[in-house]
Amino acid sequence: MKSAFLIVLFLINSLPVQLSQLGTADIIDVIANSFRSGDSKELGMHFSTSVSLSILEDNNTYSKNQAEILLHNFFDKYTFRSCKILHKMETNTSNRYAVLELSDASQKFRVSLSLKNFNGKFLITDIRIDKEK
Repeated sequence: MKSAFLIVLFLINSLPVQLSQLGTADIIDVIANSFRSGDSKELGMHFSTSVSLSILEDNNTYSKNQAEILLHNFFDKYTFRSCKILHKMETNTSNRYAVLELSDASQKFRVSLSLKNFNGKFLITDIRIDKEK
């Protein structure tokens, strides 16, 4: 009986850690889907209060709303057919990194993302979008 109690106690204590990992494990997939569909509003929900944004040769640090508008303008110019996750690093408890490949009808773009943990929620702090050569 005592060992059963200890097992249940262990499972209850480890459940919040497992749930928190489950909630953050697919954040990059959600972000990739937002890029694929060109949904700047959905993407903006994952921004920190300020975002270092580099789109092609234009780069600066913007507020959450400004970054969303700039990405909206970028998505208006290009209609993406696919978005592949080329690399993602989710082993660090305070940071996440990802590299995506966006494809439209005639060209490909490479997107680098950095996310930081703010009170248990990963938010985008850096986005870099370059044309692939």
